[in-house]
Amino acid sequence: MNNSRKKRYARRLDSPRTFKPLGISRNTLKSNVVNLDEFEALRLCDLEGYSQIEAAEDMQVSRATIQRLLLSGRRKIIEAILLNKVIEVKNDTKNIKLKGENKMNIEEKEIKIIAFPTTDKETVDAHFGHTKFFAIYQIKENNIIDVKYVEPPVHEPGILPQFLGEQGIHVIITGGMGQMAVNLFNRQNIDVVLGANGSIDVNLNEYLGGFLTSKGSSCDHTSGDHNHGH
Repeated sequence: MNNSRKKRYARRLDSPRTFKPLGISRNTLKSNVVNLDEFEALRLCDLEGYSQIEAAEDMQVSRATIQRLLLSGRRKIIEAILLNKVIEVKNDTKNIKLKGENKMNIEEKEIKIIAFPTTDKETVDAHFGHTKFFAIYQIKENNIIDVKYVEPPVHEPGILPQFLGEQGIHVIITGGMGQMAVNLFNRQNIDVVLGANGSIDVNLNEYLGGFLTSKGSSCDHTSGDHNHGH
C-alpha cells in the first residue's frame, strides 16, 4: 500500500451509513464498503451533476482518478444490490482532506473565522450577493473572541469570494447561492453552509454544536442574487 499518495478533497458524512437488504440477518451478510473518496466522486457526478473534469478539479485529483472512483463505487453498489450485500459508507479520512459540509479542515484551526451576510446585524440574509454587511466572528474553543461588521465592496462578478478570502474567512453561512458561487468560495478555501435563516446567534450556536449542516439549497438558475459570486 502506498501511504504517500496525494490526498484528495472530500466531504465527510455526519455519521457512517449502512444499508442492508430487508428480512435478512445482518450477521449472515457480507459487506461492500464504499470509501469516502468513492462516495464523494459519486455525489459530485451522479447527484450534483458535475462533469468528470469539474469533479477532478473539486477533489484535486486527475480525471483518470475520478473515472476509477466512479467505476469502483458504482460497481460496489450494484453488486451489493444484486447479491444481497450490505452497503457501508464509512467516515475513514485516511488520504482525505476534508472540505465542504465538513468545514474545510476547520477542525484543525485554533481560531475559526465565520462570516454571515446580514442587513440588520441580527439575522442571516437569504442571499449574500447584495448584503449590507458581513458579520465576522472569530471563534476559539467554541467561544466568541471577536465580532466585527464589514461592508462588502461594490458588487462585481467573482469579487465577494475573493474579498472574504482576503479577510481570512474559513466558513460563510448563508441562505442560498448558486453552485458556481459555491465553487468560487471553495477555491478560496472557504466552506459554504447553505439553508441558514433567522438569528445569527442561533445559527452560530447550532453550527458550533455540530447541528447545522448545509441543506443543499444552492440554486440552479442565474437570476436574482444567487450567482453573485460567479
